Formats: sequence, structure tokens, C-alpha cells
Amino acid sequence: MSTAAASGADGPNQPEASHAWEESTNTWESAVREDADGRIIVAGGDSTADIIRKRRKRLEQNDYAQRNRRVVRDMIRYVYVLIDCSRWARQKDQVLGGTKLEVTMQLLKEFIQEYYDQNPLSHLGFVTLKNGEAEILTNLSSSTKTHKLALGNLAKMGNPAGGGEFSLQNGLEVAGRSLGHQPRHGSREILIICGALSTCDPGHILTETLPRLMAANIRVSTFALAAELHICRKISEVTGGAMGVCLDKGHMRDWLLEQCVPPPAIRKELHDFGCEMVQMGFPTRTKSEIPTLVHATRDTKLLARTAYTCPQCRAKIQELPADCVVCGLKLVLSPHLARSFHHLFPVAPFSEIRENQKPVITSSSSKVMPFSTPSSRVLDCKLRLSTSEQTTSCFACLRLIGVPSQTSKGDGMDDEGEETLRYRCPECRNVFCVNCDSYLHDALHNCPGCLQLT
Repeated sequence: MSTAAASGADGPNQPEASHAWEESTNTWESAVREDADGRIIVAGGDSTADIIRKRRKRLEQNDYAQRNRRVVRDMIRYVYVLIDCSRWARQKDQVLGGTKLEVTMQLLKEFIQEYYDQNPLSHLGFVTLKNGEAEILTNLSSSTKTHKLALGNLAKMGNPAGGGEFSLQNGLEVAGRSLGHQPRHGSREILIICGALSTCDPGHILTETLPRLMAANIRVSTFALAAELHICRKISEVTGGAMGVCLDKGHMRDWLLEQCVPPPAIRKELHDFGCEMVQMGFPTRTKSEIPTLVHATRDTKLLARTAYTCPQCRAKIQELPADCVVCGLKLVLSPHLARSFHHLFPVAPFSEIRENQKPVITSSSSKVMPFSTPSSRVLDCKLRLSTSEQTTSCFACLRLIGVPSQTSKGDGMDDEGEETLRYRCPECRNVFCVNCDSYLHDALHNCPGCLQLT
């Protein structure tokens, strides 16, 4: 009766009020469709270009190397990764597409490869947290094979019914004691991947563990797979680390790869920013007809024909970069030093050129040419190989950009995607596609247009 009275008061032509969950049409037929190229598109969701823009904005906010300012960084890093192996991490997650531990193991292998590629002089170690205890899985080292093998064995022996509780304090204590013995010229960091909603600790973290972490200049960053823990947020803010909460598998991958960039150095006073001389050696690669004793790791030795000879003690090492197991000298090659210092001179972020803008390109002949209109865009060899004419191609890969691809149905256009996104370097004013923009900032760390001007 009350329902009829309410509808009569509003008038017969007024639409009935409905709740948000009643209007939701989360079915496969209405929410998912397929484009002309066979790609799956979520109806009502973000386009490909919007997804790329959101990812770029998130990376620019957290990635210190993308910011257009100079900061002091530590080129040698000592990082411990704390992995939550408790019963909470062994539960399946529909968003991640598997158990939290399985997805973590999968993405950590990619993180290891990217970490050593961006920080060849740094060290990495892993600690497992389960049954209310913390155990060192791998010690700090520069061996990629050791870490990947240990993570592979950990994923195979996982018991869905085991794991116990998650203990944050024990993990911080174990990693902090090991980092406290590392040289002070390098940064000391702890990265926590937490899938639990609570922590089982023997003491008080804020009054016992946190002061020791701050005294040792240890930075703690946390990534929550389920929900944010207040204690993790507090420790990350106090120590100068980062805090993240998982949105999906892609977001987790991006956050882990962001940690490969060296953060700004932590110093208590101004005079702490002094330079320290780090002794390094450049070994020679030797090859013998008879296999000789070679140090693979600190505890592993093998017979091999090819090895690197330490210039100080003449010990043989299997791979570089590494610390000599005999004399402790840091053994590197010149490419390792070059890859380490690119973080000090990052490529400036490129600005996106919107469709309503009229960008210009400054050619080598000091002419300013506007972009041609979509109706008059012509592509030939001359436009691809020269920048002195009007061009709509990427400066790096010569790919046609700024032109949406035609669909096979009618005369419509595809949704705005990668081929329509274009970015301009603020220094050389050249235009690049989205793929080259990502490659120049993530892998090459140089702008070809700026190198041409020098």
C-alpha cells in the first residue's frame, strides 16, 4: 500500500527508483564483446588508451626515475624480500587467477630478472614467513640462478593446508639483523609481500623493532594482497618506504617493477651525503683446456673450463657481477657500471599529444611543420626516412601514429588504442609512439632525438 501511494505522489510518468545493484548487468553477453581484431573488450570499461594513460600516471607518481629532478641515490642496494607463506597466502584469489602464493612466486621471478638488470651492483635476498616464524630462503647475493631455483622449490613444496600464521615482527628482525652488517655506503631495504589480514608477533613492533630499523637506516616497503594493514602503513611511512594494495595481477606486477628503481638516499644529516670510495676489480675471462676449480657461489664449487679470474687473489669466479669469495673484492665489468648510473640521468617524461592539440615538429633544417590533417595524411619512403617534411610517423621506429585504424565494418573507427597515442620529448620536440616511449624509459634510458642533437 505504501508503494502505491509513493508512486502516485510522484506521478504516473515518473520512473520508479531503483538500486545500483538492480541496474547492474554483469553477464558475459552484455559485459563482454569482441572487436574487429578479435580482442576482448569490456563494455562500458576503459579503452586501451585510457588504460595506458592510467598506468603511465601511476608509474610517474611512484617511479622516482621518471621525475624531472635530480636526487641523491645509492647505486649499491641490499634488499630483502619477505614472502608471506602463511595459510592466508595459500588461499585462492579470483582477481589474481590462482592462489596468492603462486602468483607471488610467478611475479617474483620476473622481478629478480628486472632487479639485476637495473641494479647490477646490488644484492638481493629472500625470507619466508610461515607458522609464526621467519626463515632465510636465500642470503644476500647477486646470483640470479640461486634465487630462481629457491623460489621454484618453494612453489613445489607448498602445502594448501599448512602455513600457519603470519609474523611481521619476526621477519623484520631476521632481515634487519642481516642488513645491519652490510656496508653503509649502500641502501638497506626490506620489501614485504603480505597476504594476511593480521600478524602474530612475540612483542611490540612500534616500540621494539621500529626504532632499530630507523637507527640502521633501513627502508621498509609493503604490498598487501588482501587489504591494507595499519601496522604496515605506519612502518612504511616512518621509514620512508612505499605502501601498495593489490588491485589486480597487472597492478601487482607494475608495483614490483617500480621497486627496481633506486629510491632517494636516506641520510639523517647533511654531512652524511659525502662520497665513499668503493674498491672494485675488473677480472679477466680465462679459458683452459683442463677443467679447474671455480667458485659458483660462496658454498658451491665446480669444475669448469671458462671462468673469471680475480685480479687481487687470482681466484676463479663463475659469473659476474659478484663478490670474490676469497678476498671479498667486488668484481664487475664496465657495462655493469654504465647500467647502474643511468638512474642518475633519467630521460624526462614525455608529454602526451591530444587529438585537439596541434603539435609541431622542429626539423633539422630549423623549420617548424604542423601535423597534417587526417584527410591529407600520405605515407611514403620520403616521409619515413626524413624529418624535414610533414610526418605522422614515430621518430624511433617509423611507425605511423596518430591515425586510428579502419574497421572492416562500415566506415567507423576502432576505439582509440596504441596506434593513436603519441608523445613528445620536451627537449628535442620529436614525437614517439607509446611502445617506443615505454622502451626508451624502461630499457634504453636514452632519447635518440636528444642524442642526435649532441
